[in-house]
Amino acid sequence: MEVTESRLGEAATLRVVGRVDSSVSKLLEQKVADVIAHDSAIVVDVGEMHYVSSAGLRSFITLAKHARAKNQTISLCGMRDEVAEIFEISGLLDLFAVYDSVEAAVAALPR
Repeated sequence: MEVTESRLGEAATLRVVGRVDSSVSKLLEQKVADVIAHDSAIVVDVGEMHYVSSAGLRSFITLAKHARAKNQTISLCGMRDEVAEIFEISGLLDLFAVYDSVEAAVAALPR
């Protein structure tokens, strides 16, 4: 897994590439926690995330809880069908706003 950070407008954007499983889920949590510390809007581009395990799903749940506690927004975008199915089966799609692209996610942020 690789996570890169950039900015688009008012949002911090994180691009997740590869597999999110137990061997890297804590790394993802730490990266997003660092961004949550200084940004109120976070867009996570998961278009190149090919797989997410139960440990990875736990990381996303943890991130959503931290963001909500700080009244912040985490949006997911570019979700592949196979990853969307895992999020849907797990009931996690309700925790995030989901968009087709980073640009759509940023455009939907409150002004």
